[in-house]
Amino acid sequence: MSLPAAFAKTTTAPSPEAAGALYIVRCEPDPFTGERLNVGVFGVERGGRRLAKMLQQPGRLECLYGRAASDVLWLAKAAEEAAMAGLAEPSPQLRFDGPMPYYHSTLEDAVQHAFAEMVTAALPQRDRQAAAATKVTDDDALELVSQALKGMIGLDFGLIANTPHVLIDTDRGPWTVHVPLQPKRGAGVIRSADYGPQSLKTHLMDSVLDLECAATYRQRRDLGLFLLRPSAHSPREAMQVDDVVDSVMRRAPRNLRFEQADDPAILAKMIHDWSRGLSADA
Repeated sequence: MSLPAAFAKTTTAPSPEAAGALYIVRCEPDPFTGERLNVGVFGVERGGRRLAKMLQQPGRLECLYGRAASDVLWLAKAAEEAAMAGLAEPSPQLRFDGPMPYYHSTLEDAVQHAFAEMVTAALPQRDRQAAAATKVTDDDALELVSQALKGMIGLDFGLIANTPHVLIDTDRGPWTVHVPLQPKRGAGVIRSADYGPQSLKTHLMDSVLDLECAATYRQRRDLGLFLLRPSAHSPREAMQVDDVVDSVMRRAPRNLRFEQADDPAILAKMIHDWSRGLSADA
């Protein structure tokens, strides 16, 4: 693709006093919404030397676009190659906004400063590692809620299985299911909502299938799915969890009781009440 005449002028600074020009790379991840996201910056010195800096890690993109974050990174890479070659936008989903002159600065410093200011989706690696360190996994949720449950039921550990994994002889051969809660006539699972939408949906659907398997082959009439939600979720993240839960529970069996809370003690109380109700109905 040839460089348009207007863009060709960016090989030099826009005015005699400027050291060079900067361009913001904007992306439309979903053309149907029209939402634009800054994915990078590139600059052109007066003499024509070019430098680009683009998003390279998913960071906050995973929260915004889930699995589509990889598509955004691919577009950012394509934009970088075009910018460094002096070409126009390689996709209708990309736009090079500029020029914006910069003064009394090196090309490297100008690009780095503009990237830090304009590309807010570039979450630093250390912050992502810190977020991962505080993540509540399914195993964490099971441990937290189990400890709260044990404080309620004392030495009566019949509700909490010694091992959450149960080997079941199905019509198609042995199969292991994850069912940590095993009250009389019931089967239950504890899950964490501290995952991305697609991972959470997979986990919940796996749990529904495990519970249905236990109901079929172990004659467990009453099922329970208990979700520990992070209290620190943003409104957007909370809405994503709500959407996943709604999608799964609309297809869950009628004899499955679903409860959720952001406090392990509260969720433990819900599980305790559920198990006591099964005993009373026996």
